[in-house]
Amino acid sequence: MALFIFLFSYTILITEKVNRTIVAILGATIMMILGIFENHVEAIKDYVDVNTIYLLMGMMIFVSVIRKKGLFEYLGIVTLKSFNKNGYILYFGLTFIVAVLSSIIDNVTTVLVFIPITLAITDSLDVDSMPFVLGEILASNIGGTATIIGDPPNIMIASAAGLNFTEFFAVNGIISFINLFAMQLITILLFKNKLNFVIDKEKVKSFDPKSAIKNKFGFYVSWFLLILTLLLFIFQHQLEMESSTIALFVGFLALLILDRNEVEEILKEVEWGTILFFFGLFIMTGGLVQTGILKDFTHILVDIAGSSIRSFTMMLVTVSGIISGFVDNIPFTATLIPVIKNLQHINPETFSNLKPLWYSLSLGACLGGNLTPIGASANIIALAMLKQFKNEEIKFTEFIKYASIIVAINIILSVLYVELILI
Repeated sequence: MALFIFLFSYTILITEKVNRTIVAILGATIMMILGIFENHVEAIKDYVDVNTIYLLMGMMIFVSVIRKKGLFEYLGIVTLKSFNKNGYILYFGLTFIVAVLSSIIDNVTTVLVFIPITLAITDSLDVDSMPFVLGEILASNIGGTATIIGDPPNIMIASAAGLNFTEFFAVNGIISFINLFAMQLITILLFKNKLNFVIDKEKVKSFDPKSAIKNKFGFYVSWFLLILTLLLFIFQHQLEMESSTIALFVGFLALLILDRNEVEEILKEVEWGTILFFFGLFIMTGGLVQTGILKDFTHILVDIAGSSIRSFTMMLVTVSGIISGFVDNIPFTATLIPVIKNLQHINPETFSNLKPLWYSLSLGACLGGNLTPIGASANIIALAMLKQFKNEEIKFTEFIKYASIIVAINIILSVLYVELILI
């Protein structure tokens, strides 16, 4: 029943006939009603990632507050002046910055900061924002594979495998930049017509960053809060702070300092539908964990490819990439970690060195997030902001049409990298 509800819900999501929030919440509650979870309160506690939920709430509030102070418009003009040759250079520059930032701070935070900047740029140039938004979504997930702190599965994998920051980056950093360059090249070819524009330098010269500053006090405070936010995210592990704590703190601090009289208006701008969608999606994925479906699946993988480390790494990258496009990669990674650890007991000769497997799991779980519009939190948030600020949408099928090509190429490159370099 859990598998049927999950697959049926995803079918409805793909057709986009019903609002995704309704689908996710009904799927989750039907699982509960049918007794898939013994205790509903425990199911919510065990499977709903409240850190992600509160992170989204805090950062949505933060972005809504400082967006009104002209900071994003200002950064958009400065970025445009830095990459003012043509559409290709602008696209390359924006996606590169997003990827680098996503390797340092949470992907969701990166897109929450950069999507408004990007929309400000595309509006000023009067060009289609879709290729830029899609490219930044893809870049954020690819960049997140580079470091331990870039994506939650990497934190879990590094902890289980005993890998430090430098060691992890030395391996995953290389393939991340290879995958990023491949993504940029392919998307530029795919969106050749939409990115093939020359930026009018005279027009750009007329853009004055200072014109974005509506209120000097609000603008400078926004800068301070943005820098404070980035520093807190960069050093969150040293400070022993959760992402959600930082997001809620800066969100409500910005509200207190800059918009204390507009609280109700700011709260209305929070994408509550997106937050509820996440809630339902976490519960549905939890149903697959609760019933042992994910665990059984991992054991099937071991039975199929457990006699050779080369075949197992190849399958691990590929299967993790596909599944992580549809299932939240955090519980999936949590399910696979003990399976990989147990391989040395099953076949100590073949699996004497587990490091290739750890990196394979990381690459598959992180890159797979690019496969669908709901494959990663950053995807959902970026598309929600596109809808919120521009009233435009990238359809489920349209997203997969482009993203599947990128994911397939990235997975092939990752498999070759693991097979040739790590084994």
